[in-house]
Amino acid sequence: MQQRTIITRTEDIRSIARDISIFSCKKQIFKVQLSHISETENFEVEKKLVRLYSLGQHGFWAVLPVYTILVYLLMLFANIIPYHELGIVPTILLYAPFAIGAIFFLRILATFYAKRSLLKLAQELQTDPSFTFG
Repeated sequence: MQQRTIITRTEDIRSIARDISIFSCKKQIFKVQLSHISETENFEVEKKLVRLYSLGQHGFWAVLPVYTILVYLLMLFANIIPYHELGIVPTILLYAPFAIGAIFFLRILATFYAKRSLLKLAQELQTDPSFTFG
């Protein structure tokens, strides 16, 4: 079930940033109604807020295993992972921790980027009310 959230203060954006976690994010519908900026600027803030909040639900996470396989194979062919010394079975088994680590690391990066960007957006809106998006 999606929850509708109406943003009326910059503190609401900060609380949304605090709600973002690495593994799960509630599905929400945002409506920005900040009184100190125009309707078009509210719409731009809303678009940016939705884009940053939904990073954890982006379609990129569905195709990420394909990219990890490609990077792993590239590392094998570049002899970064010495499959001649390890053997075939250990080389294949080594892919699992590599993929899990890579996906977890990228999840952490995306989460911190979204949080930091939302906090920066809230700060910019608070310090410069006539902030325009370009």
